[in-house]
Amino acid sequence: MSNKNINQLFEVLTPKTEQKEKMFHNILVQSKDENKKYRGYTLAKRLRPAVLAAVLMVCLATTAFAATYMGLDEKFMKFLNPVNHEQAEYLSNGAYVVDKQVKNKNGTLKIKQVIGDSNLTYILMDFSAPKGTILDATRYRFLDYDITDNQDYRSVGFKVLDDGNRSDNKISLVMTIVTKSSIAGQDIHFQLKDLQAADPFPGIFTTVIPGVWGTDFKLDFKEYSTPYEVNKNISMFGYGAVLKTISVSPISVSLKIESSSMKEINEAAGSLKEIGPNQILDNYPITIKYQDGTSETTSLFNGIHLMENGTQLFTVKMFEKVINDKEIASIVFFDKEIPIKN
Repeated sequence: MSNKNINQLFEVLTPKTEQKEKMFHNILVQSKDENKKYRGYTLAKRLRPAVLAAVLMVCLATTAFAATYMGLDEKFMKFLNPVNHEQAEYLSNGAYVVDKQVKNKNGTLKIKQVIGDSNLTYILMDFSAPKGTILDATRYRFLDYDITDNQDYRSVGFKVLDDGNRSDNKISLVMTIVTKSSIAGQDIHFQLKDLQAADPFPGIFTTVIPGVWGTDFKLDFKEYSTPYEVNKNISMFGYGAVLKTISVSPISVSLKIESSSMKEINEAAGSLKEIGPNQILDNYPITIKYQDGTSETTSLFNGIHLMENGTQLFTVKMFEKVINDKEIASIVFFDKEIPIKN
């Protein structure tokens, strides 16, 4: 192959995506025409091994780049349980592959993927203890965490995933981070300290593996949220308020409310009431109505209620399974029904 053709082939490393296949095809055709005198040689013999290796590297790099946003880990997919193929593809397109591993003498933490919306972020991670250790408790969490982002408030929790083997030294976790605004795109320092375990609620957490695991990475996921400006007057426990915004995604619904009577509204709502093991009533429930006539109400509290400046309420509703956000017809909050345009 001439130097001209080799140079052309290596230009495949930088062309636009839609040009790659055409350029590669043209180079091979030209190479064939210029080497007709070497009849009996196969294509593999005409292309030197180094050049073939370069082409393979291009293909692998392109695939890896696409996987950064196109692939959703199987454990994440099972945890989210999308309602249909379209939603599975939508969730996959928003995922970001972190693929960072931190190891010390007490174990290895692998941070795998991140997804999220305007207020809720999920981080998928695997933890491996030293061989001979059995991690078979019902609940796990890290005692302490450090996340350097631009938020002045966050709520953090951990959910244990079914990894198919409760009698080994490995567990898979989803870390949930609830914030007042999006943390997508931020470069963060991420540090976890002391793995703890507990029996089913109300079991007490105790440290089972001490240690610190920290690294830096970018939260480069694509937000799922669709925001809606509402600005509608509502009545909450007999007091006037304004529903300012609603943000909807497959993994959460968030609302912002303002009222000069927020103190009275909070007192009327009362303290959170526990009605069962780890089950608390939602004092500010919403009802989601779907286009097929079905509905669901957030009767149990799963998320956050945050009072600010004595006049504002910010609440995020989280769900055990993703919701079919593209089929929502309206959301009801107290006496107001808000149409949702999809």
